[in-house]
Amino acid sequence: MIYLFFAVAASTLILVCFKLFERYKIDSFSAITINYIVGALFGFGYSGRNFTVSLSPFSEWMAMSLITGALLILGFVMFSISARKAGIALTAISSRMSVIIPVIIGLALIGDKAGPVKIAGIILALIAFYLTLKKDKSLVLKANVILIPVSVFLLMGLNDSAVKITQHYFLPPGSEAAYVNYAASAFAVAFVFGALISIYRLLKQNAKLKPADLLAGIVLGLLNWYSLFYLLKGLELVQVSVFIPLLNISVVILSSLTGYFIFSEKLRAINWVGIAVSVIAIYMIASG
Repeated sequence: MIYLFFAVAASTLILVCFKLFERYKIDSFSAITINYIVGALFGFGYSGRNFTVSLSPFSEWMAMSLITGALLILGFVMFSISARKAGIALTAISSRMSVIIPVIIGLALIGDKAGPVKIAGIILALIAFYLTLKKDKSLVLKANVILIPVSVFLLMGLNDSAVKITQHYFLPPGSEAAYVNYAASAFAVAFVFGALISIYRLLKQNAKLKPADLLAGIVLGLLNWYSLFYLLKGLELVQVSVFIPLLNISVVILSSLTGYFIFSEKLRAINWVGIAVSVIAIYMIASG
């Protein structure tokens, strides 16, 4: 489970970065776009002599890297839109509830096994997401904006599913070079999409790139790279219907506690109940 630990740590630090972006007025979209090219360059540099191979259109996983890259950037764009239009609470819950999609994929296509304890743990995890992320305001479901968090749910879930499908069907077992090349290529694709949107923002919205945005993008890129890399490594060893729920629920717990102890964010009684339920769900999923 060492890969789960590293994936949780990297994913949680990414959320901490976004919290700091808000505090230091970092342009999130610029940082995200830079993050993808940093991740791609780091990955290609990591793979060294395999650089040319990783760009070959004949690689079995190349089509999946295109799909993954598109889902990465689209997921971020919709997440940012949803946070503004539907609220951060509903958006956060939608993104974490997306765990159900790779779980279904794992059970239906990959051959994952699920007993009653594991299924109950996954259901309990979904309840824990809601309880832990629920804020003071009630969730308001407006008909004209409900499709936005739904799209976040679908994009986040499909992205995790695409990673698992690629790892299971297209990447040689235990081939770290293939993992690195796939991840780096996906980041490069995401950067291309992000760069096109950034050019539009520069020309039409007078957005400006600050040195702080560049630094933030570099840090975020390294964290995002390791988050995806350890996700791939973990999915090789652990069923997706176990690894993804454990990853998501652990990130929710750790990020909530980080917000409470470091950023002085308030946790209501229902949030503490959610954290306790999360611990129970983790035990049930792992043991089931």
